[in-house]
Amino acid sequence: MDSFSYTIRDRAANRLLAYSSRYLPPEDQRAPAAAVARLVREDRYLRDGGYGTVLLGWETERMTVVPKELYRGERKRSYLEQLTTVSLEDLVEEVWYDDLNAHLLYAAHEPVLHDLRGHLHFDRVSHVSGGLLRVWAGRSRREEGGASVSVALRGSRLLIAVHESGNLRFVNTFRFATKEDVLYYVLLAFEHNDLLPSEVPLYVCGEILEDSALYGWLYRYVQDIEFCRLSAPPAAAPGLTAIPHHLYFDLLCLA
Repeated sequence: MDSFSYTIRDRAANRLLAYSSRYLPPEDQRAPAAAVARLVREDRYLRDGGYGTVLLGWETERMTVVPKELYRGERKRSYLEQLTTVSLEDLVEEVWYDDLNAHLLYAAHEPVLHDLRGHLHFDRVSHVSGGLLRVWAGRSRREEGGASVSVALRGSRLLIAVHESGNLRFVNTFRFATKEDVLYYVLLAFEHNDLLPSEVPLYVCGEILEDSALYGWLYRYVQDIEFCRLSAPPAAAPGLTAIPHHLYFDLLCLA
């Protein structure tokens, strides 16, 4: 856990009330619950609380997507154990997504989740990837055929997926340290799916700006780059109107 971000929304009015994103330095990453407790105390929006629904979006590379036809509930832990290390203190959670016709599995460290619940009082936990994959699939179905590559960046992690006519062809998560790392993983997705960066659009969201070095680096190799957008994004409260909503697109996709 290397970052902590949140949005506060009035869903009835479709209005964004607050947004914040914090990088957690290495010492806080070793004790994330304590770091979040401090951030809650220091933030008037979180400290006051009293919200109708609180949803925790968990982000970890220890996740996978299993198609309905291959999924066996009694084996859910073994699916992840074949890909990554899962400790005895880890919960393996499963979420079914109709839009994907698949089960998303992810590991979460139970002691950290327990401590976070005491500070954030969340109602549900969902993996950030699930909402993104669901919304990206919907966008892909609305497009006039063809494939698209989608990338979300936050902290030192990226999620990358390839869709074609709404169908998920590829998904993976990676840690990165440099813009060269990001480019490598993006081009890897194109190559793995026999797609040409000169012909297939790349949709990006999260911590990337059009005038950033990372965006410029990607644009050298990918001809068509677009920022992810919801069809009806929330109206921003005063003070937030200058913040591009693709920065918190992943949080808006949580449901």
